[in-house]
Amino acid sequence: MKRKFNEMIHSSFQQKIFYSLLLILLLCILPLLVMGFYSHPVGDDYTYGFQAHLAWESTGSLPAVIKAAAATAQSFWHSYQGPFASAFFMALQPAVISERLYALSPFIMLFMLIFSTSLFLRILLVKYFRLPAVSVNIITCVQLLFSIELLEAPSEAFFWYCGAVHYVFMQSCLLLLISVLLLASRSEKRTWLYILLSLPLALCCGGANFVTVLTSMILFACTLLFLLLLRKKRELLILLPSFIVNTTAFILNVSAPGNLVRESEQLAPLPPVQAVYHAFRYCIEYLGKWTNLYVILGIIFLIPLLWAAVSSLKIRLRLPGLFTLFSFCLLSSMFAPNTYALGLVVIYGRTLNIIMQAYYLLLILNLIYWIGWFHQNLPLADKDTFLIPLRKHTKSLLLSLCAFLIFAALCSGKTTLTTKSAIHDLRKGYAQAYHRETLHRIALLSMEAVDEVWVPNYSVRPALLDLEDISTDPSNWRNQALADWYGKETVHLSIIY
Repeated sequence: MKRKFNEMIHSSFQQKIFYSLLLILLLCILPLLVMGFYSHPVGDDYTYGFQAHLAWESTGSLPAVIKAAAATAQSFWHSYQGPFASAFFMALQPAVISERLYALSPFIMLFMLIFSTSLFLRILLVKYFRLPAVSVNIITCVQLLFSIELLEAPSEAFFWYCGAVHYVFMQSCLLLLISVLLLASRSEKRTWLYILLSLPLALCCGGANFVTVLTSMILFACTLLFLLLLRKKRELLILLPSFIVNTTAFILNVSAPGNLVRESEQLAPLPPVQAVYHAFRYCIEYLGKWTNLYVILGIIFLIPLLWAAVSSLKIRLRLPGLFTLFSFCLLSSMFAPNTYALGLVVIYGRTLNIIMQAYYLLLILNLIYWIGWFHQNLPLADKDTFLIPLRKHTKSLLLSLCAFLIFAALCSGKTTLTTKSAIHDLRKGYAQAYHRETLHRIALLSMEAVDEVWVPNYSVRPALLDLEDISTDPSNWRNQALADWYGKETVHLSIIY
C-alpha cells in the first residue's frame, strides 16, 4: 500500500513536470508563429512555385495548381535533381496563391515536426516499451525543445518554405511512416488500412532529399533482415508493400537525368570508401559540437524520471552496446550523401537540421535503452539502494536544473536559441522593418507597363528571415526568378543601405 501511494505521488509530480514543460514549449513556439507573419518567399520559392503560380493567376483553380506542381516535379526531375516528391510539395508553396499565405510556413513545419515526433514516441514507447504515458509526454517535450531550439539553421527549418519542406517536412514523413508501420504490426482489424496509409508516405520518403531517402532504405533493409532471421511472416507481409513503393521511388530519385546536371555544378564526387570514412568523421565532429550544455542538462533532467519509468518495461532489453553502435552508424550514414555527392565542402544548414533532430531522438532512445538495461540487470537490493535516495532528492534536483537552464538561456547569445532569436528581432523591430521593406519591393515589382525594376537592398536582416538576397548582377538566377514571378524582364538590386 505504501509503495502504491509513493508511486501515485511520483506520478502526480511527473504530471506537474509535463504541464510545466508543455507550457514552456507553447511559449517557445508562439514567437516563432508570430515571426512567420513577417516572412516572405525567397530563392527557390520562386523557381519551384512559378508554374503553379501562373496556373492560379490564370485559372484560380486548385486542381490546376496541383497539376502544375506535378508538372514542375517532372520538369525538375529531368533538368535539375531527382527528389520528385519534394519538388511537388516545394511547388505548392503558399505564396503561389497569395503572398499573405506564406506566413503559414512555420505553422506547417512546426505542426509536422510536433505531430510526427509525438506520434512516433507515443507508439514506440507506450505501445511497445509500455512506458507510462506521462513519462513519454515529458520525453516528447524535451525532444521537441531540442529539435526546435538548438538547430543549426532554424531559418531554413521553419521559415523558408522550400528548404523546410524538402528536409524537415520530409523527415517528419519518415517518422509518420515508421509510426504507421508500427501500428500495422500491432493492429488486428485495421492492418490493411495502416498498410494503405503507409504507401503514400513511403512514396514521399523515397522521393525526398537523399538523407531521408538513404535513412529510409537502411531502416527498411535492417528491419527486413531482422524479421527474416526471426521468421516473422506476418510482419514481413505488412512491411513489403511500403518497402516496394519506397524502393521504386528511391530508384526513380537517384536515376533522374537532372542529378547529372546538378552534379556537374559541384565538386567531383568522392570514391565510396572515402565518402563513408568522411561521413563517420563528420559524425564524430558534429556530435562533439551538438552535445552542448543544454543537451547535457536535458539528459540529466531525464535520468531520474526514466529510472522510475523503466520499471514498467514489458520487454527484455539486450545488447545495449549493439543498439548504440547501430544508432551511431545510422547517424553517420546521414552525412554520406553530402560527403559522396559534394565532396568535402561545408554541409548545408538545412541538411544539418534534420541530422541534428535525428541525433537528439537517437540520443534519448539510447538513454532509455541503457537505463532500462541497467534497471533489468541490477540486483533488487542495488535497485532499492539507488532508487530510495533518487526519489528523495528528485524534486530538488529537477528544480535546480530548471533554474540553471533558465539562467543559461538568459545568458546565451541572441541567436543561440531559436525562440530567443525571434524575440530579439521582434522586440527590436527588425522583423517588422524587414516586412515593410519587402512590401515596398512588391509594390515596385507589381507596377504595370514596367519591364525593368530597381529594388533597394534591406536595411535589416533578421536572423530567422536572413536568407540569401538577390544579387547586384541582374543575370543572377535569383534576380531572374523574381523577375519571372512578377512578369518583368530584369530586376536590379540597388545598394542604398
